[in-house]
Amino acid sequence: MVWRRRYATILVTILAWGRLCGLSESAPLEKIVVSYGSISGTQTPVWVAKERGLFEKHGLDASLIYISGGPRSVMALLGGSVQFVIHSAMPSMEAYLGGADTVLVGSSMNHLDHYLVVHPAITRVQDLRGKVIGISALGSLTDTALREALRVNEISEREVAVLAVGDLSARMIGLQNGSIQGTLLIGAQAAVAVRSGFRLLVDFSKLPLEVATSSILSRRAYVLKNRQTALKFLKAWVESTYLFKANRDVGLAVMRKYTRTDDGEILASIYSRYKDLILSKPEPTIETVKSMVRLIPRARAGANPEGFIEPRLVKELDAAGFFEEMSKQYPAAKN
Repeated sequence: MVWRRRYATILVTILAWGRLCGLSESAPLEKIVVSYGSISGTQTPVWVAKERGLFEKHGLDASLIYISGGPRSVMALLGGSVQFVIHSAMPSMEAYLGGADTVLVGSSMNHLDHYLVVHPAITRVQDLRGKVIGISALGSLTDTALREALRVNEISEREVAVLAVGDLSARMIGLQNGSIQGTLLIGAQAAVAVRSGFRLLVDFSKLPLEVATSSILSRRAYVLKNRQTALKFLKAWVESTYLFKANRDVGLAVMRKYTRTDDGEILASIYSRYKDLILSKPEPTIETVKSMVRLIPRARAGANPEGFIEPRLVKELDAAGFFEEMSKQYPAAKN
């Protein structure tokens, strides 16, 4: 009996010490749903976070769903079926200007990364007159970007038929079967199109546009109520970005799975491009938001673009030394 009492005392002591040291059973993970809006390198941080267990590491049980087209993502966000949207910030900002409480909490890329891919017979932008160009959805980023590219090249929107086709796969099929003569593609799809004989007519990254494209979006009411959840999400996103930049094999494996591309040359090209383009510190800036407002003709006078961004979360991580910690943990990562 004596040894049993001693054993029980020792066991209680060990359990108590474990609780003090954080060694007890971990708290249940918080469930969230995250949507991503394209099959491109801009989405790599959220893919890596999911595949490498970084959401779980930071206390989240994240389910990823693919929602093509920004307006659909906004509807899902406002309807409460998703808590975070990874997409261009344009549709969410339009919703904000219309009175919604959408908010930009992080941005890892601040320029467009699309190509206008066309049939080989189209050799100049002026040749687009009378042609059908496919986009993902009316009001989407591809819609806004295409119309701005036409404006820059002095082509009236009425001279080109703009058709809402759907996601990247649907647009690729339309391009191949001739139902459309051009479309906006990203990454692997653009590379495959070129190999199939189509032409890259416009590189949108070279246009005078500043747009938050690899963005973390949510609702301000949700972020205010769930600040710690938002910080956990940002930690997972940032660590996944550092891991992606530091470990080429991880990046290639994740991109291979989500892009469903086995071509090593294409994957290597995409990895190199986005390793340089994606920023390690996804702090949203008012300059980028003001640039996006100028792309929305129906933006109301007196709009307050500052109300669309929430940079304090990234700043809080920076002040706490999180980015410095990541730089030490992943010394091969840059930018």
